[in-house]
Formats: sequence, C-alpha cells, structure tokens
Amino acid sequence: MDQSYVRHLLPRLAQRTGIEKRVHAHALRHAFAVDLEREGAPLSTIRDLLGHSSAAVTDHYLR
Repeated sequence: MDQSYVRHLLPRLAQRTGIEKRVHAHALRHAFAVDLEREGAPLSTIRDLLGHSSAAVTDHYLR
C-alpha cells in the first residue's frame, strides 16, 4: 500500500462506517504514538518508531 492509496481509502472507510469526523493517516500515526505512551513505552522507543530526529520532537508531537 502506498501513501496515496491510504489517503483516499481512509475517508471512504469512515463514510461507510458512519464516522463524520475527518479521518486521515496523520491522526492514526498520532493515535499510535499516544497509545504507546499510555502503555508506558519509553519516549526513545516512540521516537524511533515514528522516525523522529529527537525526543524533543516526539515529546512535542505527543502534546
């Protein structure tokens, strides 16, 4: 799957399931990071999984 396909797929799936809010891949990425943090994953692990250059970027991303 490439980015373009996912970008077009998510809104269609949201519409089919009755989700009225805008659904986009960035929201899924953010939710993934927040869930990792809630489960106690170290900031360095979240940083690495998201491909951020520094923990400061990841920390800002989670706020």
